[in-house]
Amino acid sequence: MGRKRKIICLLSAVLAVIVITGCGQQKSAEKTSNQDNAPLKVATNATFVPFEFKSEENGDFAGYEMDLIRAVGKKLNRDVQIQDMAFNGLIPALQSGELDVAASGMAITKERTDKVLFSSPFYETRLVILAKKGSGIQSEADLNTHRIACQMGTIATDYIQQMGLKAKQFDHNADALMDLKVGGSDAVVAAKPVLDYFAANNGKDDFVVIPIKDTPKQYVAFALNKQNTKLQKEIDEALAEMKKSGEFQQIYKKWFGHEPETLPVTTEDALQAK
Repeated sequence: MGRKRKIICLLSAVLAVIVITGCGQQKSAEKTSNQDNAPLKVATNATFVPFEFKSEENGDFAGYEMDLIRAVGKKLNRDVQIQDMAFNGLIPALQSGELDVAASGMAITKERTDKVLFSSPFYETRLVILAKKGSGIQSEADLNTHRIACQMGTIATDYIQQMGLKAKQFDHNADALMDLKVGGSDAVVAAKPVLDYFAANNGKDDFVVIPIKDTPKQYVAFALNKQNTKLQKEIDEALAEMKKSGEFQQIYKKWFGHEPETLPVTTEDALQAK
């Protein structure tokens, strides 16, 4: 009889752990954004020009993605609260429920979709190399004899590792670019818009942007807690309304000077694009 009672108690304890764990996962998604008019808690890594950076004029968050998330917030009738955070801390903060949205130039990848949800994509990009003119770097094949810098936790890091290369990894793209500028590294691998912007505005004709052959298209989107399908739907609907009204195109053209490319609508479509 005593043995039977012990078994029953053990099963009850296991069931309780399962229930508590399940509730905990649900609350991690619910404790942030499922209140209709609660402020939208957003984090970014504000060194990804022209997507997100600190304005030199007033210190406020500026950039394409910052304009976009604020416009989405207005559509949802919610204030947008933005904080700065290291890029590799964004997904853990989403998973814990600390954040509602990561707005930080995050590309949709299969690995990331196992951890978070993504909104509809709003930018198409590829990886490129930035090097000093006369460095001897003409393509990705030359990287194995040069010092490389990149931002940790990004698709650039993944690419470098897949190529069997080593790189100096920094918390911010700005730090990697500074390292290149002062001669600590010979090349930076990062997303094309970031390096194009640097070469045009800060490079003073000393740098060259080099395409990487056969790299697939990548699509940038907002990232959300894996359980928060309600907010994902609301953001997707807001983006669709903005595209229909022309507001999305207006914001895009402000930062990139041309109309946006035809973009996939869903995460699945983005992952299948080549």
